[in-house]
Amino acid sequence: MTFPELAASQADSPAALSAQSPRPVGLTDDHSPATRVASPAQRRLALVACMVIGVVTVSLIPEARTTWGRVQAFLPAYQTAIILAYALTGYLMYGHYTATHARALLYLSGGFFYTAGIVCAQFMAFPGMFMAEGRLIGGPQTATWLWCLWHIGPVAGIFLYATSSHSDDVTQNDSGLAARFAAVVLGLLAVSVAAVTVFHDFLPVLDDNGDYHRITTSGIAPAIQLAIGVTLFMLWRTGKFRTELNLWLAVALVALVFDDTITMVGSTRLSAGWYVGRFNALVSAGVILMVYVHELTRVYQKVAADARRLAVSNSQLETEVGQARLDALTGLPGRGLFIELANQLGGRERARGHAMALLFIDLDGFKAVNDARGHAVGDQVLVQTAQALRSVVRDGDAVGRLGGDEFVIAVAAAADQIDATAARIAGQVIEAVRGLQQGVGCSVGISRTDHIRPQVENLLTEADAAMYAAKRGGKNRFQMAGPPQVQTA
Repeated sequence: MTFPELAASQADSPAALSAQSPRPVGLTDDHSPATRVASPAQRRLALVACMVIGVVTVSLIPEARTTWGRVQAFLPAYQTAIILAYALTGYLMYGHYTATHARALLYLSGGFFYTAGIVCAQFMAFPGMFMAEGRLIGGPQTATWLWCLWHIGPVAGIFLYATSSHSDDVTQNDSGLAARFAAVVLGLLAVSVAAVTVFHDFLPVLDDNGDYHRITTSGIAPAIQLAIGVTLFMLWRTGKFRTELNLWLAVALVALVFDDTITMVGSTRLSAGWYVGRFNALVSAGVILMVYVHELTRVYQKVAADARRLAVSNSQLETEVGQARLDALTGLPGRGLFIELANQLGGRERARGHAMALLFIDLDGFKAVNDARGHAVGDQVLVQTAQALRSVVRDGDAVGRLGGDEFVIAVAAAADQIDATAARIAGQVIEAVRGLQQGVGCSVGISRTDHIRPQVENLLTEADAAMYAAKRGGKNRFQMAGPPQVQTA
């Protein structure tokens, strides 16, 4: 999947947003959540989401210190969901960056990838998760310090996104930027994990046997809340939450604020505040993932709709092309289409050892009828002639109009029967045209071959010459081109 150019400016009006956003020619703001202006319905939904998160969290604050007990499967399921949410969102945002080369999206994806790595490390630092006793990495303070770091990760990514998305920060040819930024993110991740694992004995104590109130009294939690507030302000200041992505990033930050708030009030692991905080954190991690999942669905639906429209257009085009290759008056194939049909007929019959003949038909007396009775009657005679020819040809034979009062038929038969077959059909054609009782007859020239050569044009030339010989011989008759070519099969 691909996304359009990220809007480089988050101006107050959609028109200004469109005018200031660098993007490839032909793409418009409705192609991407980063540039598409949020609808009133989305704004209402985002507001309702924030209100529900806020009301539920605030209403549970009096119970935040109540111990709810251990749910054995909760923490593994929660950590797995958080890791997947951040990792998938980072991946989708990176794909968005590769399509648009907008640095803001690269920074955003980096923040989410960093957070996914931190949460993965925190998972391994929890006691009893992968080992009956102890933890895979770190010490007693590691998990709590990693909690602080993972709350900083998405905030830092969103802050960089907010502070860069208002300027023309689109890279055109810097293919190494992503690699350099990935190295920075991996380096920060490695340093962060090492700081709280290898050097955990030197870390200030934040977790006292499940009591982490020191996160608040030390000022770390208030600092995280301040960072979230500043980032939320920058997101509003540079974009006014006008685009879909900006709007839902704001919702993610609000959920993170309430996560920190009730977690700090609860102050202990397995308390009501701890569980509600985990829920808010999951909402914060999942909301942007849902935006991009919805975008994937939207893109797939658009691709399917475009494919359907393309199929209809192709069908209409084929019909129009086919109609353009048919004679407008009689509905018979024109010269080009008839030659194709005759070649196909020859190709089919060659495998059977059959021969093919072409009948070149020219009306006798047509000019006199056309001049004396008018073009309308002349056109009627041509239409009736076409119908007469259709009535005498067999299934599989090809019939067409070359122009004016000239018609042509391609027939096939066994090599030793081709002369007789062509002569019989020519006689039927002459009788059918005479039977129109319009004062016209026809002369027919016949060319044939027993080896089905693909040069139908040559057969037409020979049949045309034979037709003129028939006219010179008295009209209303047929003439074979050259000596008889009948051969035994």
